[in-house]
Amino acid sequence: MNTKRGPADLKLLQEMNRAQVLETIRAYGPIARVDIARKTQLSPTTVATLVNDLIAEGWVRSAGEGESRGGRKPTLLEFNAKAGYIIAVDVTDTLLTVARTDLNARELEEERSVPHRFTGHALAELIGETVGTIIDSMKARKLNIAGIGISTPGLVDADTGIVRYSLKLNWMDLPLGSMLKKRFDLTVYVENDTNAAALGEKWFGAGRPFENMVYVTVGSGVGAGLILGGRIFRGITGSAGELGHMSIDKGGERCECGNIGCLENLVAWPAIWARVTKAMKRGVPTVITELVDNIDQVTPEILNKAAWASDQLAVNALTEAGVSLGIGLANLVNLLNPEAIILGGELIGKDSFILQHVQKTMATHGLRVPGAAVRLLPHQLGEKARLYGVAGIVLHNLLATRFWSSGLDTSAEPVFPQ
Repeated sequence: MNTKRGPADLKLLQEMNRAQVLETIRAYGPIARVDIARKTQLSPTTVATLVNDLIAEGWVRSAGEGESRGGRKPTLLEFNAKAGYIIAVDVTDTLLTVARTDLNARELEEERSVPHRFTGHALAELIGETVGTIIDSMKARKLNIAGIGISTPGLVDADTGIVRYSLKLNWMDLPLGSMLKKRFDLTVYVENDTNAAALGEKWFGAGRPFENMVYVTVGSGVGAGLILGGRIFRGITGSAGELGHMSIDKGGERCECGNIGCLENLVAWPAIWARVTKAMKRGVPTVITELVDNIDQVTPEILNKAAWASDQLAVNALTEAGVSLGIGLANLVNLLNPEAIILGGELIGKDSFILQHVQKTMATHGLRVPGAAVRLLPHQLGEKARLYGVAGIVLHNLLATRFWSSGLDTSAEPVFPQ
């Protein structure tokens, strides 16, 4: 039997070993060469050669000396997160945020938030102008730009960078990725905002311990990012996770989607705000009138504060919303049996009044075994989860292109340092 390896086989093996060494340094650094060899099961000679190559290319750098193990102190190595930078963009219906991160998708720097009332192509142009300002600043400092990641509401084709439909932004089949790629000659990735937040929490926040989790955002709308087996589950058309359009009230109001009794009409902030302010206009007594000058100033924080002060209007509003959300999440647990549900959005925080009613309803409406196993957690990253998520996508794809292009699983979940 001929066991000789040809040049192509040897090249593939070398690239796979190189990727393995880099990932070990990224995940466990600062780390000594001997520990890299132990973790990768590669020979010390092979590790030394590959490390020297990675240092010469700027991907790895020295991180000082480690503790002596009987001989001279070993040199520690770490991933050079300053070898390049990522531009992370978060688009909402009222705010555009652009930030720069390092190659660990951390250190959000030079963050710029621009309030806007634009939609359609005018908003796309504003994105280009704001990103261009950051790029000009980076080029003036001779910083290497690895790519651009964008989070946006709506139905997104992540493979092509096309926003298929976004009602809030008035986008229909907008090739946002290719538009910016052509303008800046950089690689661009576009992701749905809830999926981006789910990945941000999975890689950097409350979701780190879990391979199967759901991120649920409750704010101007209700959406879910499904992470199954460590990866985003998109569904056949990329629209998986439309939790807000689960119908839970057959006698409810008609939703903008055309359905009746959608969860979003019961628990999203605009719906809650409308019910509370309508009651205030009718003269229902409430301490909220002492906290704001006019009803336009009623916010989730104000309502939460009033509820904890035992204001009946606020208590009723958040209790009803909590029960409805709990029913929706119980259905989610029964269907997917996840390890954790992470709640995000403007209505959610560690002291959110609504959480107690969500938990109680989940316990009474969900199946006992999966309900007892699932963990319900508040988010850790807040509004920045989407920025961290798209930055992580750029980094993952950068490494997949540079290091994993010859046979490794490019869809595998990236490992980020603790």
